[in-house]
Parts: sequence; C-alpha cells; structure tokens
Amino acid sequence: MKVLAFGEVLWDIINDNAHLGGAPLNFAAHTVQCGGEAAILSRVGSDRFGNEARGRIEKLSVNTSLLQMDNEKPTGTVPVTLENGQPDYHITPDVAYDFIDFENARQELDKIGFEVLYYGTLAQRCQSGEALKRILSNYEFKLKFYDINLRKDCYNEQIIRFSLEHANVAKLNEDEVTEIGQMLFGKELSQADFVLQLQKSFPNLEHVVLTAGGDGCYVFADHVLHHIQSEPIQVVDAIGAGDSFSAAFMYTFFKTGDILKSARIGNKVGGFVASSSGAIPEYSKEIKTILAEI
Repeated sequence: MKVLAFGEVLWDIINDNAHLGGAPLNFAAHTVQCGGEAAILSRVGSDRFGNEARGRIEKLSVNTSLLQMDNEKPTGTVPVTLENGQPDYHITPDVAYDFIDFENARQELDKIGFEVLYYGTLAQRCQSGEALKRILSNYEFKLKFYDINLRKDCYNEQIIRFSLEHANVAKLNEDEVTEIGQMLFGKELSQADFVLQLQKSFPNLEHVVLTAGGDGCYVFADHVLHHIQSEPIQVVDAIGAGDSFSAAFMYTFFKTGDILKSARIGNKVGGFVASSSGAIPEYSKEIKTILAEI
C-alpha cells in the first residue's frame, strides 16, 4: 500500500515539551509500522522546528521528498493540555502547513504512483486547501480516506462538503456525528440514520467509520451498523491513538476488503497506542504479528 498523506506537520507542546505530530504525519508513520509505504506532503518553516521535523520524519521511514520548506512562515505548533489522558488542542494559525504548494509538489507526485490518499480538515483552512483540490483533480487513487478531525475555528461547511464529496472512506467520532449532523442536515441523528443520510448525500462515500474511544468503533456493512467492541485498556496517552486506528484500519482494508476485520485490527492497534506513551510508539511483538498475518 503506497500512501500519500496530505496535511499538517506540527509540534504539540505539552508541559513545555515539544512532540512531533499532526494527524497526517501520525497516519503516515503508523502506515509504515503496519507494513505499508507512506510519503508526507506538508510544509514546515526554515527554522529549528522545521529542520528537526525533517530529521525525525526520515527516522520514521516516511518519505520526505514532498515535505516543503517555507522561508517566511514558521513550523506549526499546537499547545496541548491533557485531561484524564485526553488531549485538548489550541491551534496556531498562519503557519507553514497552511501554504502547501501544489506546483512545488507536482514533479514528485508525477513520479510516484500512490494508491491511497489521506487528508483531513485542518490543513484546508487556508491556501493548502487549493493544493488538495488540484491533487484530487489531477490524480487517481484506489482509496481516498477523509479523517475528519474537526478542530475549533478551523473548518466550515464548504470544506466538509468538498471533503466528503471526494472521499470513498470517512472516519469521524461521536461528537463529530452530532456536529456534522446539525451542520449538513439541520438536526441531530442517530448513528445509523446519520450514516444512511451521509451516504445518500455523498454517493462516492462507500464506507463510514465512527470511532467511540474506549467503546471501540461502528462500521456500516450490509445495511447494518456494526459495533466493534475494543478490549479494555489503561489509557496512558491518547494522542496518536486515533491516527494509529486509521492507519491499521486502512492497511487491513486495502489488503483484505473486509471492513469488519479492518475495524477489529484498528481497535487493537489504537488500544495499544493509547496504552503507550507518545503518538508513535514502536509496536509490540503481538501487534507486529497480527499485522504480519493479514
């Protein structure tokens, strides 16, 4: 599986300590740990954080040939506070990943045959949204995965509609079901009704995954909303857990086409990451064995 992960590379600032992150980068790094290949298309500043990011990403075995440098805008940073292990983000505006340049990336994109496109919402808030539109109009992908990841004051209905129109797989959490149900359909819907309405409104959207934290996730298959329960864990640090779920889910789905199996393995990997420290911990022997046997 060759993945193009589009969007933010940033540093989460937790208790004055900087941790490299951003959902697209986390997804790319976890894809590599699952056994796939991944490149990150993003932009960082020509500053200490930007230079450090490139080196760290290379050590994660994520392709950095599409990682752009910006001489004017700083590398993205996000102050984070933790409440019972759950992150609360404060997004810094007008940073390098807001200005991803399609023309700068075109030559490299032409060379690499990507099979899966990952994108979220945050990086579309500014000029980078136009770069994503040009990627979607110029290249074909077997799977286009929209990881909704709503962040306060960083999205609008136009971005959400565009993103859903082009995706064939989308992932969101329970709070986002409520938010997007109100935004798009003017009312709060049950999970099953929400998925049905979403797929009716966006015909290209073949699969919808609803994550529920410690309660696992829900997937819609054969006209039934299935609840895939996760195993109980002791949460240490939930940052990166959702991204690891996404990567394991997509890796399994790409290889098997089995959405229920993909959800089970996604839960397993996400639970391991939530019970570990850091957004991209090295997988345990058990997790590596499960992924190797897919």
